[in-house]
Amino acid sequence: MIPARVVADEREKASGVPEELGKLNVRVYFSMLQVADYVLSPELAVERKSVRDLVSSVYDSRLFYQAARLSASYAKPYLLVEGDSKEVERLAKNTRAFYGAIANVTLAYGLRLLYTANPAETAMAIAGLLTHARAKPLERVPLERPPKSKSVSQQQLYLVSSLPGVGRRLAERLLSKYGTPRKVMGLTAGELAMTQGIGWKKAEKVKEMLDSKFVKYEGAKAQTRLEN
Repeated sequence: MIPARVVADEREKASGVPEELGKLNVRVYFSMLQVADYVLSPELAVERKSVRDLVSSVYDSRLFYQAARLSASYAKPYLLVEGDSKEVERLAKNTRAFYGAIANVTLAYGLRLLYTANPAETAMAIAGLLTHARAKPLERVPLERPPKSKSVSQQQLYLVSSLPGVGRRLAERLLSKYGTPRKVMGLTAGELAMTQGIGWKKAEKVKEMLDSKFVKYEGAKAQTRLEN
């Protein structure tokens, strides 16, 4: 198996993280990086900070400049905070102001936050990012989980609420008006549109879903692999 590869800043040699990455079959190359501490791909990079350095960088404004450069250089910038978060109370002059600054910088520059306790966990986090760098969200996500109860009413609500744009409240309204899921499924777009809260756009989407020929959903295979 070809080892995953990451470029680390020269100053990270003494951090212990490169050694831990080696144990995880990640090959580390060192360079004098101008931005970030670890570059995982052309669009993904990680800035690693100890809790002490994070607090210090908030007060001297370094964090804001680093965040600006990181987000300008990489589409997926990560800020990884390593250490005991309880130290913040001891190190920060004003805890509320500190967390306000963190919220400000992460939201303003689109930074993703990761927290680890030590170099070994940091290496695991970086290795995880390398493994799942191309992960994509599910194309379709059910609005609700299937009910665990065997109640027929709950099963009926779940079935109707799974229709596009319907949801539980509208499902209850439709079932109260028409009685059964079969009757709801058999409604014309016009009949659906006359139900309060649905309208023509939702009605057309529902009918399109019900009347379109089934095409095998390839994404289901990927999801099965993730769950196994």
